[in-house]
Amino acid sequence: MRTMAPPDEVLTERFARIDERFDRVDERFDDVNRRFNEVDQKFAQVDRRITETAQATNRRLDGVEREVGGLKQGMESLHAGIHRATVAIWVASAGIVAAILAKG
Repeated sequence: MRTMAPPDEVLTERFARIDERFDRVDERFDDVNRRFNEVDQKFAQVDRRITETAQATNRRLDGVEREVGGLKQGMESLHAGIHRATVAIWVASAGIVAAILAKG
């Protein structure tokens, strides 16, 4: 038994529906691409903000390191001064004790 081909109108209608489906799929692809572009832009903004924040933080840390270095030098100088004063007090005390013992 031979089969008959569907009438031209039916084929035309089927192809029209297939074309409509492809059009909807294309629209969905376009929507997905638009969303990806939006996400890419947001990632770029976040990356830029992170980079700017990291650079600002590094500048602040460099400033803090310089301040700490200055404080360290100041503390070392203070320590040396206190040490010299302590030695001077010991020498003066020894001189006073020697004078007291000499008068005796």
